[in-house]
Amino acid sequence: MATSPSQATPLPASLFNLPDGLTPDSIDTLPVLSALLSRLQNPSSSANTASTSGSPPAASPSQLASSTGPLSIKDIPAATDELKHKLQRARVQVKELPDMDRSVEEQEVEIRELEEKIRRQREVLVGLREVGLQAKREREQRGKEGGTDVMET
Repeated sequence: MATSPSQATPLPASLFNLPDGLTPDSIDTLPVLSALLSRLQNPSSSANTASTSGSPPAASPSQLASSTGPLSIKDIPAATDELKHKLQRARVQVKELPDMDRSVEEQEVEIRELEEKIRRQREVLVGLREVGLQAKREREQRGKEGGTDVMET
């Protein structure tokens, strides 16, 4: 008999829910980093621009705050503050995840135990299948011999 999802034993909530505020977007820093790097001006191109136009185009404070406009090397610390804070928040939230304090060795031991449990359960299922097939064969044999099956009456 198959167990429906409503009859299955529910897993603890900690296995389903991430801590508040922890989402894949809160950990994904590549888009922010890519945007920062795309705004970074190459120092050699800045020098070329400075010599032709008098001064390199610099990002205004409003452009730095709104994450637009070109970045020079000196603007990087201010521009990366948001990224640093995002990483700090994500680090704190990831530490709140269940089992983060367990070592790799402890997890590997648990994996081996679970694999052994699965192996034993499969052996039991094979045994139950054999018992079921034997019962079916016996019932069919009784039906051929003219006997009545208790389950069919």
